[in-house]
Amino acid sequence: MNRFSIIVLLCLYTTFKSAENQIVLTCTEIGFFEINDGTCRNYYMCVDNGVNFNQVLLSCASTFIFDPTQGRCVSESTTACQQTTTSSTTTPSTTTSAPLCVKYGRFPIQDVNCKSYYLCYWNGTNYTIMDNLSCPNTLIFNPTSEKCVSPLTFTCPGT
Repeated sequence: MNRFSIIVLLCLYTTFKSAENQIVLTCTEIGFFEINDGTCRNYYMCVDNGVNFNQVLLSCASTFIFDPTQGRCVSESTTACQQTTTSSTTTPSTTTSAPLCVKYGRFPIQDVNCKSYYLCYWNGTNYTIMDNLSCPNTLIFNPTSEKCVSPLTFTCPGT
């Protein structure tokens, strides 16, 4: 067997092992659902776009875990994580559209009022952008917390 054949076989094996470890998210109804990845922090929301259901990946804050019975993040002190940990990790593929979306999160769209942001989420195949999002009322987007906050707690650099 030549060196090229060995490399091809190793690549195929790695691809199949990665696909085997990926978590499949299915949406058949609107709601919030746990991702059984051993962390109890990650979950997804199913939204109806009028044609089919889309998944939006979400994650609880550091001292919270997702409670599937309540469909929301709750304090770690009020419930116990029932998931078992796994040792395998996967690296999802990414898209290269502008703005660049290579990981889950909310990111600022540069504007002088600090109100605009976009959301990157995993759609089951690649990262997708939900852009032109805006903070309501007088709230502004804080890129550190990735949340809309009061202007009393965060100073917009553009103002």
